[in-house]
Amino acid sequence: MNVTRIDFDPSSFGITQKSLKMLRDLLATQGHHRLAVVEVPTNDLCCGFFIFDWDYQRATWTGDGFRTDRQGEGGAGMLTAELLLAVFNLYPIPWEPVNLDALYGEGNVEGLLLEVAQKIAAELSEGVFQRPIDGMPPYGRPS
Repeated sequence: MNVTRIDFDPSSFGITQKSLKMLRDLLATQGHHRLAVVEVPTNDLCCGFFIFDWDYQRATWTGDGFRTDRQGEGGAGMLTAELLLAVFNLYPIPWEPVNLDALYGEGNVEGLLLEVAQKIAAELSEGVFQRPIDGMPPYGRPS
């Protein structure tokens, strides 16, 4: 996949509700596209998702407002994100940590995010992309 465009909202960086909104809105509007989701830790506590769209050759960064330890607001956001992705039959591909703290302080955030997305996309095979609208939604079970 050749990512030619990156979509992101700088106000979602480190903010759970805005990161979750980015994820929700993308799934609601692009569920008919072939998508792949990659979970990217940004430090020892937080992560975000890159959603790659095969049909449009673009990536979306949700922001890194999700906590991998599943604690606090960011943890609740992570659980919600996992459930939302599961409803669409999308399961995140775990990725190696990327230090985005330095990136957020830089002037060219778009170029740096695009560079990270292109590196990840180069390693994704076409087989990991799926069209969520084609699958049947799974039933949820209380934990």
